[in-house]
Amino acid sequence: MRDRKRLCRWLMSCSVIALLAGCGGGSSTNPQTAEQQIVASNTNFRTRVQTILRNAAQEMGVQVSPENFACGVFTNGSDGKMSVLINAAIANTQNLTIDDLRSGADVMFCYLQTDEGYRNFLTVKIREVNNQWIAELRNLAGETATVDALVEADQAARPAKLTLVWDGRPCIDYRITPSIKIKLCIRLNQLFPGRTTSGGWEDQLDSACEQLMNSVRGAMQSRSGNSFRGALAISRDDVLSVCQLSGMASEMQLNDSSRPLGYCYIWKERNGDDLPARIFPIKLVSLSNNGYAVDGAPGIGVTLEPSNPTIKTKSSPRPRVEDNRMQVLLPVDDQLVCLEVPLTQ
Repeated sequence: MRDRKRLCRWLMSCSVIALLAGCGGGSSTNPQTAEQQIVASNTNFRTRVQTILRNAAQEMGVQVSPENFACGVFTNGSDGKMSVLINAAIANTQNLTIDDLRSGADVMFCYLQTDEGYRNFLTVKIREVNNQWIAELRNLAGETATVDALVEADQAARPAKLTLVWDGRPCIDYRITPSIKIKLCIRLNQLFPGRTTSGGWEDQLDSACEQLMNSVRGAMQSRSGNSFRGALAISRDDVLSVCQLSGMASEMQLNDSSRPLGYCYIWKERNGDDLPARIFPIKLVSLSNNGYAVDGAPGIGVTLEPSNPTIKTKSSPRPRVEDNRMQVLLPVDDQLVCLEVPLTQ
């Protein structure tokens, strides 16, 4: 009788263990795919960065709407140093008019980090002086630098979007309403020294970016099996792109179909049927019109440009994000391979 009770208790224990395992109480038998790892890392990154931007902006005396921030993070292939460009909107800018901008209005809150070690939070105020649009950049200490700005009254109705370009120098722009667009580019020698916030938000932002890039590199290399040369992550509320260049710069050739230039994962809120939502190799095929296409990814356009010396020297991919398209610039030989993805809905 005693042995029968022991047997019953043992069977019940096994049943409970099996039930817990089936309901998530045991170890998972379905590990994340590389693509799922990238998406999860980006989700965690965006949540963390929103909090950091909100806190840093509060210390600088402005309020932001960080939910839709645009971000480019990339590491070069020579030493793995990281560059970051983040563009967030000042709160309530959607109500601004051209007259408000002429009088002067804060419109953007940005974070800039270069691989030379410069880093700074900046607020951007737009105003008009003597019929000329200018952008006033202000740091935590209240120091200002002025750069030319472009303000356009665009009649084409498009959603408000934050964008960025890093092609030799950082450029940011913001379509604040369907009809008003602002753009400015910054020469790094125009900037003043950075000043660290008391909350240490720069260090926290760097940590978030490094965590994202480490996860991205691990996911990409698990699929590619290639050595790391340079990596890029573009993150916006409606688009995510990560790319890794493979091999050494001297080994990469445009017409070598046997070895991919690198690997990419591109996701947008509404994927086209011909845009793969998976990690894919960047193998170029020649077209009859002397152009190129990405083999197996017909939704991605390819153009070639002369290589920017800054990009070529760093052997790093660079981002361009506009309100209606995204480009990833890959330096190969003496040219830039531009992978272009339309973002229009």
